[in-house]
Amino acid sequence: MKALVLNTHFSSLEELDLQISEVPIPTPQKGECLIEVHVSGVNPSDALGALGYFSHAHLPRIPGRDFAGVVIKGSPNIVGKKVWGTGGSAGIDTNGCHAEYLALPESSLSEIPNNLSPEEAGAQTLPYTTAYYSLVSRAQIKPNEEVLVIGGLGQVGRAALSICKWKHCHPTALVRTQEDVAAAKKLGWDATTTFDHKYDVILNTIGNVHWQPQIDSLKKFGRMAVIAAPEGKREAPLNLFHFYRANQEICGINTVDFNFEENKSFLTDLKQGFESEKLTPLPISKETTFPLTKATEAYQTVLRGTKGKRIILSIH
Repeated sequence: MKALVLNTHFSSLEELDLQISEVPIPTPQKGECLIEVHVSGVNPSDALGALGYFSHAHLPRIPGRDFAGVVIKGSPNIVGKKVWGTGGSAGIDTNGCHAEYLALPESSLSEIPNNLSPEEAGAQTLPYTTAYYSLVSRAQIKPNEEVLVIGGLGQVGRAALSICKWKHCHPTALVRTQEDVAAAKKLGWDATTTFDHKYDVILNTIGNVHWQPQIDSLKKFGRMAVIAAPEGKREAPLNLFHFYRANQEICGINTVDFNFEENKSFLTDLKQGFESEKLTPLPISKETTFPLTKATEAYQTVLRGTKGKRIILSIH
């Protein structure tokens, strides 16, 4: 089969040169199935991994955390099913999804929503599972709570806003400029550029940037889910007296810890949200869809910024 194979880590985005190799089709072991991969999302972690960001990642390896495809070999009751998935350390610690075929445990399979195409489904997995785990599993958002989504026009941000609406919360997107406010409102979201309100939950996508305004914007019993801490923005002061007196919480979110089977539970619930049309799929287009032969360009595009659109590899 054809697959992207990383044999080395590249020193810069400009030097990135991903190669397609012919490798054996995986042989499913007991309890596993073989999936024909149709689409695979490209995430910042995929591109950063190619640049050596994860020092523990082994070489050579096939990158890629996300997929949507069809089961072509396995138990009779699952062959032919359209499935989607995301694996936390796939493409880092183990071979990943940027290949024509993938072998996975049958117990990890989740069927794609009936109203999404494989292309759309393959674009949703990591952003939506990240937002879901942050807000639903960890911050445990409740109906009518107010939620501030920092970076609301990004991929995880858009997914988070959509999940909040689905769960009957009141989300607000924190964005950089008034032009961004207008763009968010055009998409149907409330938006702001300032920390001038108190929130039950904050989704922190920026680390310690504007740290004190973030803390000051938490209500009593407020929760903050932190999904990012870019280099140089990783340490933050905290007045523990005020923090414990306000019964507040800070949750660290690291999706690398969840394998395909663990992400299945998130995707199964999200499937219901998409099928009820309460969740809005992240947008894709011809401009954001790349063949496997143009994976280098796809990876470079991800790290240069996509304005909330998902980059996907069309494989089959």
